[in-house]
Amino acid sequence: MSDPISILISLAFVAFLFGFPAIAERLAKRFHWIGILGPVVLCYATGILLGNLLPEALFPRKILETISEVSVPIAIPLLLASSDFLKGLREAKPALFSFFLSCLAVSISSIVVGFALSSLHPESPKIQGMLAGLYTGGTPNLNAIGLALDTNRSTIALVNTADVVTGGIYLLFLLSFAKSVYSIFLKREEEVLSSQMENPLGPTSSGNTIIKASLGILLAVIGFALSLGLSLALTGALSAPFILLGISTWGIGISFSKKVRSLNTYPIGYYFILIFSIAIGFLADLKTLVAEAPNVFLILAATLSGSILLHLLFGIIFKIPVDTWIITSVSSLYGPAFVPSVAAAIGNRGVLVLGILTGLIGYALGNYLGLAVYWVLAR
Repeated sequence: MSDPISILISLAFVAFLFGFPAIAERLAKRFHWIGILGPVVLCYATGILLGNLLPEALFPRKILETISEVSVPIAIPLLLASSDFLKGLREAKPALFSFFLSCLAVSISSIVVGFALSSLHPESPKIQGMLAGLYTGGTPNLNAIGLALDTNRSTIALVNTADVVTGGIYLLFLLSFAKSVYSIFLKREEEVLSSQMENPLGPTSSGNTIIKASLGILLAVIGFALSLGLSLALTGALSAPFILLGISTWGIGISFSKKVRSLNTYPIGYYFILIFSIAIGFLADLKTLVAEAPNVFLILAATLSGSILLHLLFGIIFKIPVDTWIITSVSSLYGPAFVPSVAAAIGNRGVLVLGILTGLIGYALGNYLGLAVYWVLAR
């Protein structure tokens, strides 16, 4: 194959990787069943399918690895930079306490399951670290921790796939009769004033969207570069966990600026997660996915179940109101994206902002917690 043809194939492939997430988002909005799965799932599935059917000459592996390794470090600061953390901390204390209890439950469950089922997978400590990040913040944390710990790409894809299935089953329960069941154990919700709170994503300014997006990406790149430099200066090497902590701290730090929050960088960060999803899907080996699936599904189901039951026990002990408990459980286990639909399902839109706020805080905490769980299990 001549060099010009190779270059054209590479350019076309990069264009596909950066363009398909937009198609996935449109399909999710247009078709209800795709919307239930979500664009992240569609990107993963498309990547896995094409990556295992098409010849490798059509998708240069080096490009895939580079994009998968860079997209998440860019996404994390973008997801965090739009959040008004201080305002949320002042106005949502009951929800924050319930969210803290969920994070505690996730930590305990992840460590206990990690020790109990360590023989089921050679990368068990890494998987539990990924799950601790996932069930504290969401998919971006799972992927970031997986990359930081140099987890096998097929394992990352498999954990995401298992999460779609097991998480999807529990989500259907949340959207149907969860409130009736949890109301048996938890006290009735009093009037929630959070509907009067301002959006925790902060103010949005008018102006050119392209300019705001470019500024947001530039800030994320600066944070990534600073984290790389500090890692080299302090550790003498490019330490992936150190870099992850650096970009997370950078994203939280720049969010204290109103001008930065007004850039509304969350959607851009989410788009980079979609780019990562399709790239990592191409790198996944379907044979490995099938062979390791039963054990990973068992690990994930045990961790998820333990987290939910422990959080429920804490909710009973500390008398958390049912709606607040449900919405903070959702924001912890799924992230802020699923909060609106569950808030509508339980008939209390007043907890909507509480759920979004705690979910955004989860993005900030998830990477720290996930790495901590891994270090406990890997000792």
